[in-house]
Amino acid sequence: MALFVTVLLVSNIASSAKIVDWGVSIFRLPLSFDAGTLLFPISYISGNVLTEVYGYRRSRRVIWAGFGAAALMSATLWLVGKLPGEANFSRQSYV
Repeated sequence: MALFVTVLLVSNIASSAKIVDWGVSIFRLPLSFDAGTLLFPISYISGNVLTEVYGYRRSRRVIWAGFGAAALMSATLWLVGKLPGEANFSRQSYV
């Protein structure tokens, strides 16, 4: 359960954090994608393993826990984005 929820949350954050471009293209179509694409398939694999090992009832509970954690993360990050920042934070030198 911890692996599923962690991978789900990290892939959601990575999806909005960076676009990956390895400079490869197929028929002049560039293959660029968000960083969460690399990690998100692990959530499907772990979901399938949970279903096979523990059954549908427990795997549904884990998936709902992942959904709840993602909703909580989304609400928290939205609230943090709305909070006012410290006045000198962006002007500080980190040398």
